[in-house]
Amino acid sequence: MAITNISGDIKSVLERIGGMCFRAESVLNLCMDGFMKHKVNLIDEAGKLCPALRDEGNELRKMLSKKASESDANKELIKSLLSIVSSIEMAITGLDSTLQHVRAKITEGILFSDKAVGEVRLLFKETLDIVKTAGDTLVTRNEVLMNHVVDKYKNLNEIVEVYAEGHEERLIQGLCEAKHSPVYLNIMDSVMTVVWHVKQALIKLFECK
Repeated sequence: MAITNISGDIKSVLERIGGMCFRAESVLNLCMDGFMKHKVNLIDEAGKLCPALRDEGNELRKMLSKKASESDANKELIKSLLSIVSSIEMAITGLDSTLQHVRAKITEGILFSDKAVGEVRLLFKETLDIVKTAGDTLVTRNEVLMNHVVDKYKNLNEIVEVYAEGHEERLIQGLCEAKHSPVYLNIMDSVMTVVWHVKQALIKLFECK
């Protein structure tokens, strides 16, 4: 069960972490649009949003570290909150990586098959739902929402494994160019990195005491 009867300052921290998720959703939306429309300017726009997310993470870490030094501080709770912030920051790192791989696809003129485009698009859409729901979960501390994210992660992980197997088959059949394969796989892997770290953040939230 997530922490209950929290103080106003801890509630504010959770709301700010949730806000990081909502802003990450904006980054992911721009990334998906850039991927679908093959427009690098949308990727550039998305990239400009990431530094503010990192600044927010740094500010939260400093604030929590300062609070931990207080005599009446709940150090275990603060440790958990710091871990949640770190998980969201790792998800942002995954977003940075996704932007780099999509940028490479666009600037190098790499074209995916319609099937591959559809697969990446579905992955983006499902990840958008996960990131938004994570933000809502951090703000409301609703366990039903957390379970939704965990279940969706498991389902999405299975889907991506099927996609990877299908991609290998297309390579064998000569339907995909081998030189384009790493870009497809890197996009898939980096997006799943985002999902995994977001899921971990919520698990840590419900381990807080």
